[in-house]
Amino acid sequence: MSRRGADARCARALCRAEGAAASGAAAAALLAAALWCAPAGAQPVQPLPVQPPAADPLPLLPPAAPVVPEDRATNPAAAAPGAPAGAAAPPAAAPSPPAASPPSAAPPGAALPPPGAALPPAAPALPHAAPALPPGGAAPPAAAAPAPAGSDAAPAADGSSGPPFQLSVGRLLLAPLVLVQAQAVPFTGEDAFLQAGDVAEGQGFRMRRARVGFAGTLAGFVPFAVSGELAAGADASARLSEAWIGYAHFPFAHLYFGAHDVPFSRSAMTGAGEGALIERPLAVRAMAPFRQVGLHVEGHFRDRAFSYFAGMFNGFQRSDQFFAGYVENAASLGNRFDHVAYVARLATEPLGPMPRSIQDLAVSRPRLGAGAGYFFSDGGTRDIHGVGADVLLHAAGAHALVELLWNQSHPERAPTQPIGQLAPVTSLGLVGEVGYFVRRIKLGVSARFEWLDPNLDLSDETDGWALTAGASYHFIDNVLKAQADFTHRQEAHGVALENDAVALQLQLNL
Repeated sequence: MSRRGADARCARALCRAEGAAASGAAAAALLAAALWCAPAGAQPVQPLPVQPPAADPLPLLPPAAPVVPEDRATNPAAAAPGAPAGAAAPPAAAPSPPAASPPSAAPPGAALPPPGAALPPAAPALPHAAPALPPGGAAPPAAAAPAPAGSDAAPAADGSSGPPFQLSVGRLLLAPLVLVQAQAVPFTGEDAFLQAGDVAEGQGFRMRRARVGFAGTLAGFVPFAVSGELAAGADASARLSEAWIGYAHFPFAHLYFGAHDVPFSRSAMTGAGEGALIERPLAVRAMAPFRQVGLHVEGHFRDRAFSYFAGMFNGFQRSDQFFAGYVENAASLGNRFDHVAYVARLATEPLGPMPRSIQDLAVSRPRLGAGAGYFFSDGGTRDIHGVGADVLLHAAGAHALVELLWNQSHPERAPTQPIGQLAPVTSLGLVGEVGYFVRRIKLGVSARFEWLDPNLDLSDETDGWALTAGASYHFIDNVLKAQADFTHRQEAHGVALENDAVALQLQLNL
């Protein structure tokens, strides 16, 4: 249609609209005429919607870093058929909102970066949590630190006799120390005497030890222990058993300071609850110093193939009664009378570390431990020299122990305490012990022979030998066990004494 025809049509429409204005349809006619008369190419007016259309939801970001594409060189199936090697994958369309998926999975359709492209920076890592304890509640091995030889807190070299449980609090590791030894003596000779080293003086019951305390490690290299004897002496009074602090950061030099065992005799350095028989050898109880206050350093090389010990303690105080041995002095008042003692020991375990106990409870391959020690006590009452040597063998449940002890004491001309000794005294003791542990039935049998001469210059009834035979049943390893011993003592000179004894013991050792 031409422009002139269109204009004429518009004029006619307007005329009809004016004629219809008198009626109620005038407004509608005018609107229809306007739309009809719009020029070609003009856009009709669009009414505005009441509400704008909602925007398309944005795609959710993947919760994890995008998956790294597989290397096409190692996985040809990852490349698209016909695509050249190393070509980048074409970008995919914008993904729709993904459905719920595992956090580690990428959203469906997400574009992957080409091989070799740098990945976007990952979210900052959360701080590492503390390492979990191994099964059973045991502390990590690195958290444990060695205790001085002879301590009730000493860890087992082969892990077979460690604490039943431990408590870890941050950098602190704690374990209980409990040693309860209840004895029954159904038979004892009429001449048995405690000060002569006998187990009891009459039939009945005896509380041999009731020891309690705790041991721990701080930061993995600061071991410590505190324990007390609750039934010590004839009046069952309480006294300090051990209290020491160590620094074991370097394997070649562990330092220990406080009240602890003197590193001299193997049997004395073995814990009171770790023996094959109820009591330690009579010669060891009489001639080896036990717990004293001082410090010592020890080092171990090549898995204990060579070890050394060197220390300084308060001077050793001997009882006038030879079999009563050395006084265990807690030095609560300091070193008042006994000056200073010096100790050194060399040891070797060439076939591997020896366990804590005298018995071979682990039924292990052959192991050998040997050592030699020396001490000099520059005491205010006596000057004492001591020499000792020992060998312990373990093999397939069997054990054999040999120990030699030598003491020589000289009274001071001006003693700091009253003393009954007037001349030098030289003492000698020899111990031999064998035993076998049957792991299948938890039963061990042992026998020990010892020869003792308290004074080599005299021949009297104190010279003699002793034979002890016993059996032990282990309910729970070396933690809970029952023991039965028979001891026969024979005097070499003088009057024979009736001092044989039978002793039974139930022991809890944590």
